[in-house]
Parts: sequence; C-alpha cells; structure tokens
Amino acid sequence: MPLMMDAKGNRVARQSPYESAPPRKPLLNPEQKKKIAHRVALALLLIVPLPMASVFSYKEASDSLQFPEDNLFPDVGLEVAPPARTDRAISYEPPRVRLTQGQREARIQRSTAALRAEQDLMGYVKSAVSDQIVPSAAVEIYLEQQPAVKIYQGLESHRSQPIASLTKSFTAVAVMTLVEDGLINLDAPISRYGVHVSRPEFGQITVRDLMLHTSGISYGSTLPSYAPGIRHQYSNGNYAHLATIIENASRMTYQDYLEQAIFEPLAMRDSSASPGIKGSSGIASSIHDLGRFGRMLLNGGHLDGAQILRPESIQEMMQPPAFMPVTEHMEYYAHGFRVEAHHGRVKTFFHSGLWNGTFSEICVYPEDRSVVIQLANPVSYHSEALGGYRYRVTVLSARYVDLLARNSLAPSAMQPVTARFKNNSDQP
Repeated sequence: MPLMMDAKGNRVARQSPYESAPPRKPLLNPEQKKKIAHRVALALLLIVPLPMASVFSYKEASDSLQFPEDNLFPDVGLEVAPPARTDRAISYEPPRVRLTQGQREARIQRSTAALRAEQDLMGYVKSAVSDQIVPSAAVEIYLEQQPAVKIYQGLESHRSQPIASLTKSFTAVAVMTLVEDGLINLDAPISRYGVHVSRPEFGQITVRDLMLHTSGISYGSTLPSYAPGIRHQYSNGNYAHLATIIENASRMTYQDYLEQAIFEPLAMRDSSASPGIKGSSGIASSIHDLGRFGRMLLNGGHLDGAQILRPESIQEMMQPPAFMPVTEHMEYYAHGFRVEAHHGRVKTFFHSGLWNGTFSEICVYPEDRSVVIQLANPVSYHSEALGGYRYRVTVLSARYVDLLARNSLAPSAMQPVTARFKNNSDQP
C-alpha cells in the first residue's frame, strides 16, 4: 500500500478509496442463481444426446420450465422475455432407401465412368476439329432440364445457321398445335386443307400419311407413285405439303405461324423460318435455341411456363405407322421424329439435318431424362468423315447421359462443363 506523511511528519498508510466504499450488492440472489442453474442444466439435457435425455420430448421439457414474473437481472436493468413455446416435436426420420455396400461401390464406379465419358466426348470433338473432320462444332447436353456439358469448337451458343431437315420436327410440332386447336384432323384427307395431289387409283392421302412419310410420294417428287399407307419412304415433298396445310388451316404464312406458335413462346430469338423453302427445310437456329426446343419435348410439351403441346400430343407423335407390327425392338419414322423403342417404351427419338456446310441434330432420351444437341459445319454433304464424326459423338453422348442418369447425379448441384477450343489456325 503506498505511504504518505501527516502534518507532523509521521508516516501514515494511504487508505484505498475502495476500502471506504459500501459493500457491493450481489448481482443475483441465491434464489435467482438457483433458477438459472436449473435452466442451464435443463438446456444441456435437451441439447446433449445423452441416453437419459432421449426420454424427453421438446414439449415436455418446455412445459416443465417455470418463467417467473420478476426480472432475473434487476441490477443490470435488462428486460428478459421468456422464450416462445412450441408444440411441435423435433423428430428425424431416416432415409427409407439404404444402399448396400455393393450398390455404393457400383454408384462410385458409374460416377467415375461418367467423368471419363465426359472427357472422351470433349477430347474427341476437339480432335475432330483440329484434324479438320469438321471445321467447327458444338455439343450441348441437358440432364433434368439443366445443362451438364457445353462444348464449343468454333461455334458459339447463339450463332444461328441452317438446320436443314431438322426443320421437319418443327413442322410436325406446328401441325400438332393446330390439331389441338381443332383446325386439323390427322386422319382427314389432305384435300380438305387445299392440297390436291392424291390420285384416284391410289386412294386418299391423309395428313398423317404426310407426317409418317407413308403417302406414296417418292423422294424428289411431290406426287404419289404408289398407294398411301403401305410403306415408308422419306420424301421432302411430304413436309412441303404440310407447310401448305399449316398455312391454309391457320390463315397465316408458314414462317409467321412458327414464330407465333413455337419461336416466340419458347424465347427462341436466334431462330427464323425462310419464306422460300418451307416445311422440309428452311429454318435457321442456334444450339441454344435447339436446346430449348429439345427440352420442351422432353418436358412433355412445355418449358418455363410456355405450353406448346399437351403430353398426349407428344405421345401421339411417337406412334408408329399402322402397318408396322409392334415388336420388342423397333426403329421407325414417326410423326416428325425417328424413334427407337424397346419393349413398348420409347428409348430415344431424334431428327437430324444435313446439307453442304451444315449439320444439326436433336436427340431426346426420355428414360435418361436428357437431351443432346449437335451442330457442325461439314465441308461436304457427302463427307464420309462426317458420318464417322456424327456416329462417334452420338455414341459418346449416349454413353455419358446413360451413366449420368443411372448414377442419379443431381445436375442442379453441378456446374455445367463448358469447353471452348481454338482452331489450329486461330492466333493465341
């Protein structure tokens, strides 16, 4: 303790100012301390998963608490309101599906295989362009309506180009919208809609015959050369007549009706129909827009609030010609799409377009919940290398989506893999 001198020079001890202060009032009295200790102990009992705590529910513990009217901290002056009560019990229900060790290992293997398939696809597209198999290419894959892979090799997402015969799928969808509106009957003769090409000796051609390519109109012609409904023969003339039927039924031009019925509702801003060639080809689009069209088909006819077709119409479009026997494995041209069906279920439906300088394809895999879109710029329509490229990309894409879908990977939790490669001629 510091010392100081009095008036006579005697040393006296200096008194601390705290020694003369009145005794400090305790913050909590014994009763309040007891209540707080009780609450802390009960809180620990509710939080810590001890065996004893498991016999209590939250409601029982809450009801056992007594909230006094007096303030727990009178000296501090805080108004502490009692916690709100709840009658809802906290419970946890474990997952109903439990994987065995073998199933877990198989899922890991499929996941690893899917990553390898993804790398194989990206690597092949890059090498195909660098080897000049195709000067430029783009591939997009969607799973559960979400992008899984995007590959751009000299083509960008919104770059528009002719899609050639893939136009037929758009024409078929446009016809089905008019069927839903009651303006077209698929089994009515085409003469009802102003198309007079049927020959009396062959019988009446129906709208369905045109869609299925079973009208008897040969490739390169617009007139029938045999009776309708007996066999399939792919012909651009069928879909040229369908464009005329669309115009007569809707009282609009073919290109205006596609804009109103498909392009605008689906926000396909990169797409347009040429006023020249109609029905069989003539549409230009981008891989972005084709992806929206394909996802609409996968989703039962609607996308992002836009209803283009009812699911029943999509189902009708998948049906084979009446003369074709139903077998376990079927491949046929349906209403605007080629279809592969196994055991009565559609495995995939697709259409492609090919001409000098352009290749396009949409493949929809309903069971795998996925869509694969391809665009490329081949040098020649007759390029054998293009056929190999198309086949290889289709196989690699199908393998990838099959592995990804069976592994139940959630695409919403994944970032789409986007790859952009430079051509050999590009400057870094």
